[in-house]
Amino acid sequence: MSNRKPIIAMNWAMRQNKNSDAIAFAEQLVELLDKDTKTEKIIFPSMGTLQAVAKISNETNIELGAQNIAPYAHGEYSGEYSIESLIDIGGKYVELGHWERRTLFGETDELINKKAKLILENNLIPIICVGETDKFESKKEIEEQIRRQLFNDLLGIEEKKIETIIIAYTPKWAVGKTRASNAPHVHEVGNLIREILRDIFSEKTSQIIRVIYGGSVSPENARLIVEAKSIDGVLIGRFGSNPERYAEVVKIIEDIKET
Repeated sequence: MSNRKPIIAMNWAMRQNKNSDAIAFAEQLVELLDKDTKTEKIIFPSMGTLQAVAKISNETNIELGAQNIAPYAHGEYSGEYSIESLIDIGGKYVELGHWERRTLFGETDELINKKAKLILENNLIPIICVGETDKFESKKEIEEQIRRQLFNDLLGIEEKKIETIIIAYTPKWAVGKTRASNAPHVHEVGNLIREILRDIFSEKTSQIIRVIYGGSVSPENARLIVEAKSIDGVLIGRFGSNPERYAEVVKIIEDIKET
C-alpha cells in the first residue's frame, strides 16, 4: 500500500450551472461521503456555482476547487476569476491545463506555469493536466509531449513545492468519449510520468507526487484504472454526474488502495 492518499476529483465543467442543482448535488455528496477520511475528495463546480457549493462543502471532508484562475491575483483583468475569491470562499485546489483550456482557449505551458506558481505562493494545490492530444501507438511520441508539458509547466518551481502538486493524466483523445483509455496504457503512462519527474527533479519527488487519471472514468472502469501503484486516483467528468456513482468510485478506490 502506498503512503500517497488516494484522490477522487470531479470536474462539473459547465454542465451544472444553477445554484439549486449544484447545492442539491453537493448536499447528497456530503450525506454519502462526509464520514470518509481515507480518500481525498475534490469537486470542481461550474464557476458560477462555486460560492453556493462552498457553503455546503466547507467544514466537511469534501474539498472545493476552481476549474481555472487568472494568472494574477488582482487588477484590470475583466472576466477573470481571482485566486483571492477562491481563498475567500475556502477553496483549496485549482485545476490547470485541461485540454479544453489548452485547445479552445489557447492556454500555453508558459501561462499554466505562471498560474501554478501563483497557486503555490498562496498555499493552494494545483492539479495540472497533461497528456497527448492524439492517440499514438509510439511510446516515444507520448513521452515527448508529456515531457515537454511537465518540464515547462513546472519550470522554476522549487522541488519541495513540486511535491504538493497533483498531476492528472488526461489525454484529449479519451476525454468525453464513450470509454476510457485502456488500463494497461494508463498504468504505463503513470510510470512514464514518474520517470520524467525523476529525471527533472529526483527519485523522491517522483514517488511522493500523486498522479491520477482523467478521461471517461466511471464506476465500471475505475477498478482497473487505479489498481496500478503508479495511479493514485481519478478525475471524473460526466460519468460521475450522479452522486451515487461518484460515491461508488470512492468506495472502489478506497478498497483497492487499502490492500
